[in-house]
Amino acid sequence: MTFHLDAKEIVHLTQTQLSDWKRIDAIIETKPGKKEIIRAGENTPKNKELFLDFEGEVSSPERKEEVFSNSGFKSPKSVSILSSSYIIDEKHSFFGKRSAYFSGKRNQIHVSVSGSPLFGTNPESFSITVPILISEQGASSVVLDRTVFIKGKKYGFSLEIEENKPVFYANNLFQTSNGSTGSAEVRSNISIPRKEWHVISIYFDVNEMKFGLYQNGYETASFEGNTSKITGISFPEHDSTNLVIGKSFFGNMDAVHIHKGEPMGNKDYSRFARVSYSDETKLASQNGSWIISPIYTTEHSFASLMQFEASFEKPKDTQVGIYFRGSNRKFSESQTHIPWIRIEDGNKIPSSLEKFRFHQWKVWLRSDPEGMASPSFHAFQYKVKEIIPPNIPTGFRIAEFSPLDKNICFAWNSNHEREVQNGGGYMIHYGVEPNRMIGTLFVKNSQTEGLKSIDGKTENNDYKNLKFCADESTLLANIYISESDAPNLSKTLEDSKFTANRERRGALFQSGISYYFKISAYNRYHDEWEGRDQKSDLSGPISVHFPKEVSQR
Repeated sequence: MTFHLDAKEIVHLTQTQLSDWKRIDAIIETKPGKKEIIRAGENTPKNKELFLDFEGEVSSPERKEEVFSNSGFKSPKSVSILSSSYIIDEKHSFFGKRSAYFSGKRNQIHVSVSGSPLFGTNPESFSITVPILISEQGASSVVLDRTVFIKGKKYGFSLEIEENKPVFYANNLFQTSNGSTGSAEVRSNISIPRKEWHVISIYFDVNEMKFGLYQNGYETASFEGNTSKITGISFPEHDSTNLVIGKSFFGNMDAVHIHKGEPMGNKDYSRFARVSYSDETKLASQNGSWIISPIYTTEHSFASLMQFEASFEKPKDTQVGIYFRGSNRKFSESQTHIPWIRIEDGNKIPSSLEKFRFHQWKVWLRSDPEGMASPSFHAFQYKVKEIIPPNIPTGFRIAEFSPLDKNICFAWNSNHEREVQNGGGYMIHYGVEPNRMIGTLFVKNSQTEGLKSIDGKTENNDYKNLKFCADESTLLANIYISESDAPNLSKTLEDSKFTANRERRGALFQSGISYYFKISAYNRYHDEWEGRDQKSDLSGPISVHFPKEVSQR
């Protein structure tokens, strides 16, 4: 969308596509017919063999990113969901936006674990964690069950709730030196409260021959086998029994987690990154998410930012930050010499902000200190004002011509743009063919002020009669600029590389040759390296013939 301010200023409204922005620890939600939403990335428990967040469909309770690529196991499909039945509950959640409600035996999740080495004959130490919210009927429940009868003997384990207290049964999982098996019962004395989430973890400690029962991250009961007789913890060979989650359970579950190692603390199950504090260093830290736009380009150089509008949803105690950087010179995303500047208010752009052609945005999202909520980024648009090049000067003509002195005076109408009148100027180009320019007149030689930009102003000129005269001394002054004169010129004309380039392009007038002249205007932003576009096109040519003298025949 474009708005015209005056003859040589234009405002563009740019509406960005959030899907084009690079995301670092952030995720994008796209739904048909709805706007894109970017929010902070959710925590993904490490070393996971299974993690159910219940955010998807009932048939697929695993989190979408669940690909087991970081689990450290050989087979990425060692654990898989065979069947799933529960009621989605969006009013209660522990990890995400919703949880799974189980209503007795009618709701269960069957998981195939036979392909996982954690449930094999020589497992590593691992944990199973189940955050639960029990209902009135949940005081007596079977939360987890993987048991099987082999030759009349019960093997496997189950996690149950008896009189509001968790109990873990390990059936014939201890292996003894004489080839027999042993069982364990781990019973906690800590009751499970109702109407609040309670995290229960079972730790299969293979190294210490121990089963540990944890509640809210703390060990509340354990059973340690007699190491003089017990040789290990092992599941039956070729056991294809499924793990049943919610076998006979009344209440909610969320963030069901099976992973290597000891149980994680409750704080590790926050949905988003939470604040951490070191007692040793006395420093706090909290990770955030970055969203970085592509590098955008305006049509013209020396653009300025006028305004931006960012649409956020910002829950309590979350933070957002908007950063901008720009330059007239092209830069890449990895380059750091162009500094980022934070802009607090989209309607109050800092006056110190550099003008630019290439520019980029960056947005920072940070969740609340407890990692419960994240800000979300919905839409972004911004307005940029561009200074467009001047018009071609009009009325360009020969005012006076002296063939003998090789002196020629030009006249033209003044450009109306303020950027030309204040700090800009004109260039007169000459060549030996209508479309082949061999030299350019940039400056005039003032006896009192040295070299100055050509502005066409003389004592007797007016708007329609700007005037500039050139002879051989003028050409020489434009071809060779001394070091003492250079500092007095504008940025465009004093650049050493630019003036050196002009030394190779100049030429003196010759007798017997026809010369063609064109004029262009440039504004105060014109610069050979950063603002070459801030110059008008060349006018049509006018011609002058320098006659050949008889004595030269």
